[in-house]
Amino acid sequence: MNFRKSIPLFLLFILNLTLSSCGDADFKKFSKLGDLRMVGIVSDIPEIDGTQTGNVNITLTPYISDITAAGRTFNVTVLTCVDSGVTRGSSPDCESPTTQTYPNGNTFSTSGLSATNYTGAMDNITITVSNPASLISSYSTQQKYNGVNFLILFRLQSGEDSLTAIKAIPISERTTRNSNPSIDSITFNGVSISSSPSRGGGLNVNLNSGAETYQVMQADGSLITKTESLLISWFVSKGSVQPPRIVESQTSTFCPEDDSNITLIGVVRDRRGGTAVKVIAP
Repeated sequence: MNFRKSIPLFLLFILNLTLSSCGDADFKKFSKLGDLRMVGIVSDIPEIDGTQTGNVNITLTPYISDITAAGRTFNVTVLTCVDSGVTRGSSPDCESPTTQTYPNGNTFSTSGLSATNYTGAMDNITITVSNPASLISSYSTQQKYNGVNFLILFRLQSGEDSLTAIKAIPISERTTRNSNPSIDSITFNGVSISSSPSRGGGLNVNLNSGAETYQVMQADGSLITKTESLLISWFVSKGSVQPPRIVESQTSTFCPEDDSNITLIGVVRDRRGGTAVKVIAP
């Protein structure tokens, strides 16, 4: 089975650096909660040690929002593979995916989430990556150092409704591997909040741990040092946030529609596979 056509869904998170008012043209396309969405997938290991010859267990937590449906059960399919597209310089590709077993008989019910918003973490799934060193052994020295993606595809199906999302986790021979960013709190006008604000103002995040430096191998074998630029994405059930995607140094503007039952989600990505999710629910 080939899921190449699904890969672009993983690449939809494109940086929007232009600050704007509370207009919602772009917001409706990206950040509006209501219909089925998967806002982020967190892996406890965002970069796999490519020198390991034993088993490496990675635990993934998808975050879902399905407010409009007000509770239903999904069949969940999880497929994994090493990205075969990188050797051809093409888009990510899975030629021979492995089917993984999702908990509860490959199902998930949103009825276990808060009935006010049907939004939150799905069941964890732990996947065993056997002998990562052998999985990348045929790749070049440069590719092995910089990382070859291990791809995990989630497909949710309920009746005629379906959703597909992909998580890419690099297997690399770096000595120091990536860590997830960690969100302490969402801030409103510079103050940490535990409930969605009822008035307009500035949104950002407080981080327990943020951008890291890392090294990239060039074609000649030399190493250059880079620093991550963290991307913050906002999702909200009522009102709007503009712009819906910012870098850490920027601030978005929250424009409430009303002051009741608002679900607000902040997702921080380091764009190397590291992800953190913070949900503020009514």
